[in-house]
Amino acid sequence: MRVRCLHCGFVRAKNTTRQVEHLAGCQEFLSSTEGQQALANGDLVLTPAEVKPGGSDIWRGSAPNPNLAGVVHRRGPNKSRQSTGANATPARPAAPKPSLASHLVTKLSAALAEATQKSFLSHAGCGTLSAAALKQWLAQEIHISRALVPFVGSLIGKVRIPETSNLTSDPTYRAIDLLCSAVNNMKKELEFLESTKRKYDLRVDMEEPQPATQGFIDLLASASSPDSSLLEGLVILWATEHCFRVSFQYAGNFKSTMPASSSYQLPSYLNPSAPSSTMYSTSEKRADAQHIAALHEAFIQNWTSANFVRFVSACKSIVDEVANAQTTGNGKTEMTACERRFKQAIAMWGQIWPEVDGMGEEEERAEAGANGSGEKPIEIDDDADADGAADSPYGGTGLGAIDAHNRESVSAQ
Repeated sequence: MRVRCLHCGFVRAKNTTRQVEHLAGCQEFLSSTEGQQALANGDLVLTPAEVKPGGSDIWRGSAPNPNLAGVVHRRGPNKSRQSTGANATPARPAAPKPSLASHLVTKLSAALAEATQKSFLSHAGCGTLSAAALKQWLAQEIHISRALVPFVGSLIGKVRIPETSNLTSDPTYRAIDLLCSAVNNMKKELEFLESTKRKYDLRVDMEEPQPATQGFIDLLASASSPDSSLLEGLVILWATEHCFRVSFQYAGNFKSTMPASSSYQLPSYLNPSAPSSTMYSTSEKRADAQHIAALHEAFIQNWTSANFVRFVSACKSIVDEVANAQTTGNGKTEMTACERRFKQAIAMWGQIWPEVDGMGEEEERAEAGANGSGEKPIEIDDDADADGAADSPYGGTGLGAIDAHNRESVSAQ
């Protein structure tokens, strides 16, 4: 902490103020070319011995040295070394928490797009879907909506709320808060389906679950069984609601492409078989157009509404919170199970839509199943990857990297 003058060899404490004062009185320095230049530029002032009476009080400590302004950064006893001004070092931003849900969507983005961008949905948005196709889908959708209620109830039974000083911030408590809201929402959804059928006179026949529908119901039961973790069940819940949202948002994209109706009337000789008073008229609706109104005014609106989008976002957040709390081992087992469940949900979701032709009519099945129902055989890969690896979006393998991320966040604070 000491320095030596390169000109006279004087040793002093390392201090910028003392350095300038010494150089102002160092004859060896003043006689050098560098010293003469400093005097000519006004960078140095006279030493105290050469101060004239009545002169400046700089060297008596009564006034600051103006030549040191901008050179010496003084700080008082109550000021910290880190200034809060413009030159202050910005605080290190908190690292974003890893997202298991985002990883799943990214890894299976192609399969998700294929399952949620069906011709059934594009025809539904364009208004060209047949009433028979809609009623067939609605009959199967009711089975899934009913199965979701006991599924969520089983997930609630898995929750074990720990003893904690801040209960509302605990992931498991927040999970049960979401699950209670989900049960209430699913009860309202069942009422919504029934009221929509009555309002738009949709006479849906009671049907047994088709193989794809039954497969989805079995997946809900498997994900809520005692052998499955709470995190797996939450992934299936979020995947189901996410698929609802993405599917009907895709259908809603086609609503703006519908041809606008017109009251313009053609001369009767251009179409003698049709009365000119009814051609292109908006005052009368076709008798079978009620199902299109139900699609546009009820179903698409319900599963793309702002409240539903917020609910799906809440499901995603809970999945990430519970995943971040999983620090058992390296988390490879949890990661593999979640990827398998998400893959199963997407595979089953893509098969619940009725096949329609280019006119929006239901297609006849070319191949009949073993039971003669005409359904396509269900294909689903419920095995993990062949190499057993589950690449983590956080670096490394499995959810164990979350623990390292959390430790890094704590050390940064």
